[in-house]
Amino acid sequence: MSVSMTKPWTPLTAETLALVPGSVGVFEVADESGVIAIDYAGGNSLFGLRGALGEWLAEQRGLSFRYERTNAYLSRYRELVQVFVNDSGAVPRNLVGRDVPTGHIRSN
Repeated sequence: MSVSMTKPWTPLTAETLALVPGSVGVFEVADESGVIAIDYAGGNSLFGLRGALGEWLAEQRGLSFRYERTNAYLSRYRELVQVFVNDSGAVPRNLVGRDVPTGHIRSN
């Protein structure tokens, strides 16, 4: 099993967002330059993954996303951020200036 998220990218539109479950999990958002956000929808998230991704749809057009439903969303979020930082040498744009999970995990 790969540590990196391997699901295919889906265009972020109102139609595709309607198919996303309202459950907890993690997600990545990308624009034409690559991944711009790694985040999670937790127990306090209104409408779960659908609600969290809906905020991105309202903010910017032309994005793509992928997600994983998981009850271990905080652990999985930390893994994804650590792999991203290890691979790119920087944090995703949504985490610039914020405390981010530290550690080193290499992608497979």
